[in-house]
Amino acid sequence: MPQAGTPRVAFHSWLLLLAALAAVPMALFSCVMLLDSIKSQREIETVSLKRRALAIASVVGRHLAARASMLTAIAESEAGRRNDLEALYSHAVRIVARDGGSFSMSLVDRDGAILFNTQRPFGERLPDTSDPASALQVIESERPIVSGPYVGTISHSRLVSLGVPVFVGAKALYCLRALTPIVEVYALLGQQHLPENWSVAILSGDAIVASYDPSAFLGAVLGEESRKEIGSVRPEDNGATVSGSMAYPVIVARTEVGDWGWTVVIGVPEDAFVAPLRRMLLRFGVAGLLCLAAGFAASLWLARRLEHDVSVLIAASTEISQGERPYDAGVIIREMGEVRACLLAARDREEQALIDALTGLPMRNRFWELARKLEDAVRQEPDLALAVMFIDLDGFKQVNDVHGHEQGDRVLAQTARVLRESIRETDVAGRLGGDEFVVCLTAQQSHMRAAAASMAARIVAGVGGLGMGLGCSIGVSLCQGGEPSLKHALDMADAAMYEAKRLGKNRYVLREDVCAEDGDTSG
Repeated sequence: MPQAGTPRVAFHSWLLLLAALAAVPMALFSCVMLLDSIKSQREIETVSLKRRALAIASVVGRHLAARASMLTAIAESEAGRRNDLEALYSHAVRIVARDGGSFSMSLVDRDGAILFNTQRPFGERLPDTSDPASALQVIESERPIVSGPYVGTISHSRLVSLGVPVFVGAKALYCLRALTPIVEVYALLGQQHLPENWSVAILSGDAIVASYDPSAFLGAVLGEESRKEIGSVRPEDNGATVSGSMAYPVIVARTEVGDWGWTVVIGVPEDAFVAPLRRMLLRFGVAGLLCLAAGFAASLWLARRLEHDVSVLIAASTEISQGERPYDAGVIIREMGEVRACLLAARDREEQALIDALTGLPMRNRFWELARKLEDAVRQEPDLALAVMFIDLDGFKQVNDVHGHEQGDRVLAQTARVLRESIRETDVAGRLGGDEFVVCLTAQQSHMRAAAASMAARIVAGVGGLGMGLGCSIGVSLCQGGEPSLKHALDMADAAMYEAKRLGKNRYVLREDVCAEDGDTSG
């Protein structure tokens, strides 16, 4: 025969063994997952590079497209079609002023001569452009073209130009340019909020238009070997590693900026992958040890908690069997919680079957159960007397018909409140059904008649005070002397109630049992 403490020790041992057996496959699984994470980390970074390169290319492309649309609108204006250069100049000046002056415009002919620049008065003699090739390309191709970086002959600063053709008749004669400082392109890159170890640059052919971080791998000067390697990276090969003349290998993604001839290049040093993986490995080792220790500690705690849940379930069963509602101590085991919930639900269903949900008064079965306790008390105390009141509402049907059933339900609830306020704590009130209520009370035989009459009068007055033409007829049956019979008393009270209705309603009729000497009394 096992000792009482044996099952508990065995339970702990099994949980410790379970924790140990669970730790081994989890450790193997974690190692496999770590290796897979190392492999997928590069893929994640590569996807991130591609997405960010596409996003930056989209931002730059939209910027260029907006400038091209603005220039086209000016070139196709009435002044442009009429070859009215002064009016075209005025139009361009207004647009630049409206934009805040972050860029300027110039008009260049096919020979590279600057016919006007919005930074100079119209008619002033201006030097030739330092980038006549892109202007001539715009005129000959008759389409918008963006140049590489160059130093302007008027601003003497690094800039790029976006040019559109100006047609006079059917022939393109001029190139209308938007001259954008390089700092404006830098600002577009600065808005991307890239991680510290990332680098981004915009290339125009072999020239660097702008770089997010000139000190990073792209740098102010890109080596010839690196330039060739970056240029060899195809869109489907994004994520390739290049080194070239750079000090360390870099993972590169490149994306073309629409049809503008610019390329967005983003790179992350390959060493950037090593540090996160080392940290991951360290965290994995520490977390594994902590999890193993926590698993053994949790198994011990769980065993004690299971024992607690069993104790709670046993205590709840005992309290429910004694007619009490158990304290909600809480359990964590689902099955035990379900058993406890079923016990409580069974008790709640029993209470709901005995208590009227509308009025909160005991229904017939519960009333009889409580009233019989009063009957037993009278049998044991010869000086006590028992009285039963049968109460029926007058005018309740009219309330339902005129005001609706919701108002009728409120009247029943208010009547129950009147009964609770009119009776004593030792008395019992109940609802038999519909608009019929019943009260059972005890008192000393010498005071029973007065106590019952006073209580019935209070109830009649209270119900009558509810308004809407409502009243009640009450039959009161007194059992004084002899062996009281609750059933007989209720039948007598029922008959007395009908007599009260015949006498005009909204009153009570009091009757004594045949064992009493006095006759019926009406009130």
